[in-house]
Amino acid sequence: MSDSPPPSQRDVDNPPEETGSSEPKTKTPPPLPSSNPVVKETVPAEDLMQFENEEEKAATVEDPSSGQSPMDTTEPPVTTELNPKMKAALEAFLEKEDTYVSTEMSSQFTNIRREQTSLSFDPEKRYVSTLSGNALNVARNRYRDILPYDKNRVVIRKEEGNYYGYLNASHIDVPGGKTKFIAAQAPLPVTLEEWWSMIDDEGVTVIVMACKLMEGQKSKCERYWPEVVDQPEMFGEYDVNVEKEQKFDDEDYLLRTMTMECLRTGETRRLYQLHYQEWPDHGCPTGVKQLLNMMDVMDKLKEQYSKDKPILVHCSAGVGRTGTIIALNHIREQMRAGTLENIDIFELVKELRRQRMCMVQTQDQYIYVHRCIATLCRRYLGIPETLRDEMRYQTSHLSSGVQTPVLIAPPTPTTGVVSQQPGTSGTQDVIGKYLEEHGGDLDLDEDDTTPVPDFPNEPPAPKGPEDLGDSAAQ
Repeated sequence: MSDSPPPSQRDVDNPPEETGSSEPKTKTPPPLPSSNPVVKETVPAEDLMQFENEEEKAATVEDPSSGQSPMDTTEPPVTTELNPKMKAALEAFLEKEDTYVSTEMSSQFTNIRREQTSLSFDPEKRYVSTLSGNALNVARNRYRDILPYDKNRVVIRKEEGNYYGYLNASHIDVPGGKTKFIAAQAPLPVTLEEWWSMIDDEGVTVIVMACKLMEGQKSKCERYWPEVVDQPEMFGEYDVNVEKEQKFDDEDYLLRTMTMECLRTGETRRLYQLHYQEWPDHGCPTGVKQLLNMMDVMDKLKEQYSKDKPILVHCSAGVGRTGTIIALNHIREQMRAGTLENIDIFELVKELRRQRMCMVQTQDQYIYVHRCIATLCRRYLGIPETLRDEMRYQTSHLSSGVQTPVLIAPPTPTTGVVSQQPGTSGTQDVIGKYLEEHGGDLDLDEDDTTPVPDFPNEPPAPKGPEDLGDSAAQ
C-alpha cells in the first residue's frame, strides 16, 4: 500500500499529513496555466478562462504583483510547437462546430441510436446480455434496460448466491486510448459487498462518481463509503474508512481519501474518490470549467496511483454521465500526448456503445461533449473562450429558426417554435434579444437558461426483479 499523499491543489511540496483529520480542506481547482500549453507566446490566464463573477476571477487568476501562483504544478507547461496534424484537426473541428445547426446534431444522434438498436440483431451475437437476465442476477440490475454485454462484463469472485460472478459493470477499452475504465451502475443495497469485491479484484485505486445519492427524491446510488470521516464502516468483509475529504473552491466536486481493508486477506489499500456533485439529474452541467478541472485532478491521481489499473467511473445507470466523462477523456488524452489527428465524436460514441449500451445516453450529453472539446480546442490554439461561444451552444438547437424536437429517448419532450427574422439566424436573434433585455450584458446566470428535460417521466428506483424501472438520464 502506498502512503503517498493525494495531489494538492495549492502546495504540492507540503502534502497533508495522513492523520485522518475530519477537518475539510479547502483547495483551489487546477486553473489553466498562465502560458498557453502548446504555443510559445504567453497568453493571460483570464483570456483563456471563463468566470461567473469577479470574485471567482480574483480567486483563480494569479495576481502579478503577488509573485505567487495559485497552483504549483509538478510538471512544467508544454512550450513546444503544436503538431501540424493536431493543429489542423483542432481547427477543422472548430470550423465545423461553428456551422452546426440543430438538424445535424439531431441526425447524428438519431444514427447513433439506430446503430444501438441494430446491435441487438448482430449475427455474431457479440452484443448479447444473457447473464444479466438470469433469475439470480435480475435483482442486481438497477434498471431493466441498461445491462452489460456478456463479452466484456466485469466478473467478480464467484460465491454462493452469485454463481456467475455478476455485477452490472463493463470493461471499457477504447482503441488508441491510454486509460482503461470500468463503467458501472451505482451499487444497490444488495450489491454493496460485491461492489467492494470488484474494487478489490480489479485493483481499482481511483473512482469517479458523477451522481448524488438522491436526485429528485429518488435514490440514485447506495452510499458505499462511511458517512463520517474517521468512523469506519463494514461492507461485507471490507472495512472502509474515509481519512479525509478535500473540497475545492468551485465546490462542484470533492476528493475523498479512503482506506479499504479486506478482512479475508488482511490487505489494506488506499483509494481516491472524485465525487462530482453538481451534474443535474436532467441535462448537463451549465459550464465546462469545473468538469474539466476535476478531470485534471483525475489525471494526476491516475499518474501517481493508478497507471496500470482501470479507473472506475459510475453514475446511476453507468452510461450517460459515465459515458460523457470517458468520451471526453479519450480525446483529452490524445491532445495531451500530441497524437491527435482527427476528432470524430460521432464514431467515438458509437464505439463506446459497442462496449456498453447507451453510453452518452442523451442528445443533450452528446452536445455537451462537443462543447467541452471545443473549449479544449480553443485552449490549445490559444483562442480565448467567450460568452458568445457559450451562448451558441445553449441556443444551438435554435439555429435553424425552428426549435426541433430533441431526440433523447421516449417520450420526446414537446418544444415550442422560435420565429426568425429574414436575413438572420435563430442564434443571432436569441443573442440579440438577450443583449437588448440586459443592456448589452452577456453575463449569463444559471437561472437564465432553460435546460432541455431528458426523461420527464423517469420511473422510480427499482426495488427488486418485479419492480425494475427503465433508465433515466444518468
